[in-house]
Amino acid sequence: MTAFVLLHGFAQTPASWDAVVQRLQAAGHRTYVLDLYESKGDLKLLGTEGALEDAEQGKGVEGDAGAEGALASARDPLASLGAVCDRVAAIVRLVAQADGAPVLVGYSMGGRIAAETVVRHPNLPLAGLVLESAGLGPADEAARVALAERNGAWAQRLREEGVAAFMDWWETLPLFASQQALPSEAHAAVRTERISRDAGPLARSLEAWGAHHQAAEEVTLSVLAELTNRNVPVLYLAGTLDEKYSAVAARVRAAGLPAMLVPDAGHNVHLEVFTFSCRR
Repeated sequence: MTAFVLLHGFAQTPASWDAVVQRLQAAGHRTYVLDLYESKGDLKLLGTEGALEDAEQGKGVEGDAGAEGALASARDPLASLGAVCDRVAAIVRLVAQADGAPVLVGYSMGGRIAAETVVRHPNLPLAGLVLESAGLGPADEAARVALAERNGAWAQRLREEGVAAFMDWWETLPLFASQQALPSEAHAAVRTERISRDAGPLARSLEAWGAHHQAAEEVTLSVLAELTNRNVPVLYLAGTLDEKYSAVAARVRAAGLPAMLVPDAGHNVHLEVFTFSCRR
């Protein structure tokens, strides 16, 4: 049995991992799926809600730094990229105490958060790290500035237009072109999930967790190499139809790290692979 901690993408919910969770659990593994926008259920998810209650009452969580960290980050999960990384690290440590070192898996925004978490917490107890279609940080300071401006503009658009109108535009991005081939019920489910979030938290996540806050890609790749040197397996995944993140995968491979390109898949590899495999 291996434990898996799964981090979803922008505007998604934990349900986006359902197909993956079903397969992992059928194989006998434990799964912990965080809601990155809402952290109040973290310790309940881990079966340690009593520790949270004690800490909230000022009793402390003696000998349980993971629970203390989860409590601290739960106060405002959208405060900063550092805060959400601290929260993920605290959850990983709690899972490790209960089930042994887990595999940390992140898709898109969740993958960026996973990557930044290991940068900021290099000694995290992990059995593996899987990054799916994840940005690894800006190439240089000019790219960092451009990302900050882009994310700020997207956040403003969300607040001004509302979620539904924003997602009408978001779904036309080249990144999601391959999703137009999804069956109608799958496409409708993706759309329902995207508009289920409020504009405020989504805008704040763009501003607080955006790629402009990440370490530079060169730094991230160095940290990933250090993980592999410690015998922690690292895998980068991207779909061949996703040109942007196929290019990231090529840079990962050039750095001597494992990267896999999945044929006939776009940005959301697990969604597209499982959806189309079920139709065959």
